[in-house]
Amino acid sequence: MEKLFPIFPRNGKLFSTRWKTGARRLQDPHPLAGKTGARRLQDPHPLAGKTDARRLQDPHPLAGWVNQFCPATSNAPNRIHPRHKAVGVFPRLRRGQPWKLKIECWILNVLLASLAACAPSPRAETLAGRTMGTTYSIRIADAALDRRALDSLQADVNATLAEVNRQMSTYQPDSEIARFNRAAPHAPLAISPDFQFVARRALALAEATGGAFDPTVGALVNLWGFGPDGAISRRPAPEQIEAARQTVGFRHLSLSSDGRLAKDIPGLKLDLSAIAKGYGVDRVAALLRKKDIENFLVEIGGETLAAGLNAEGVPWRVGVRRPDPDPAGGPALEGVLHLTGGRAIATSGDYQNFFRDENGQLQSHLIDPRTAAPVQHAVASVSVLAPDCLTADALATALVVLGPAEGLPLLAAAFPGVEALFILRHGGDQFEEVATPGFAAALRYAH
Repeated sequence: MEKLFPIFPRNGKLFSTRWKTGARRLQDPHPLAGKTGARRLQDPHPLAGKTDARRLQDPHPLAGWVNQFCPATSNAPNRIHPRHKAVGVFPRLRRGQPWKLKIECWILNVLLASLAACAPSPRAETLAGRTMGTTYSIRIADAALDRRALDSLQADVNATLAEVNRQMSTYQPDSEIARFNRAAPHAPLAISPDFQFVARRALALAEATGGAFDPTVGALVNLWGFGPDGAISRRPAPEQIEAARQTVGFRHLSLSSDGRLAKDIPGLKLDLSAIAKGYGVDRVAALLRKKDIENFLVEIGGETLAAGLNAEGVPWRVGVRRPDPDPAGGPALEGVLHLTGGRAIATSGDYQNFFRDENGQLQSHLIDPRTAAPVQHAVASVSVLAPDCLTADALATALVVLGPAEGLPLLAAAFPGVEALFILRHGGDQFEEVATPGFAAALRYAH
């Protein structure tokens, strides 16, 4: 570590100046003090110690340092008042000595700068970019990362998310999922390990939710204008909806033990958009932990996971948005959660991606596989707290489809430890909350 304080030359020798008080020097000098003439300062203490007849009583931390590094003179033998505490940091000066005031102010500035270097303010770094048709942000607290380390970390994050896209993006024609969607029935396709993991979890969650979450809704997502085929402004014809319905059903999808994915009906299209962002968050969190980063928050398109504490030493704060599709004064918060411990939160809502059809009715991207159409009941949004973001992401979609009457019993029976908040819309701008006890206890209201 570099020396923090100046060492002044006298007669070709290095020495550390200190104050005299009475006839004796202050003992216990600062540990950085060097040799003085032929004697070494022994067993230093960082603050000023005892005087001959009086002790400096609980001085300001800077008092000892000024005491050590400001030279004593016969004209000003006792510049730091021994009975003062914090006020004693400032030396008494006689009139007619402006040059001494300048020197001592300079020394005090050096000491203040050194103190700031020894006790830095909390650090927080932010990385941001684009992925999966949305944005991502990463906040890191109290990590000693220089610019080169941060640039390297961002490159690793971008590579991780690019690999998720390469395997599971329906918007990339050469992705693994796009090749699977073009494949014929009963033609197994070998897929990458990450894709295998997500597909197995998707099938398990589809089974657990009774098909409310279904990864095979790709044809319906496209038909309603929310997939790679592009947006629409009118409802599809009933015969189009029925034809697409015939291609949906997670039980027509299979994954072998050696990682080969297959379908048994023509036209089945896999769509993992309701689970891939959550998985991307989990992958980035795993990358940060691998690099021994403990305090962070990762967010992709609103799906969020937090670990440790923020730069102020408290849990991360995450807002829950009020599900208003046409907010007059901009988006408003329903409440704020304190998130830590590797917990994740994901929200699905009809205000995020929608169009209004020829009748002015809101049609959202949240497709009910049972009706083959966007959800039409009163649920405006669902936020889910879970141990990982993939689970939170998928269950948020499933619970929008199910509503609180079916969704709350499902959580209690099949997903212990998972919490949820349903926000129901009544009329145009009236909302009602229905929450599990754990979520209600964690939410701090913004209104």
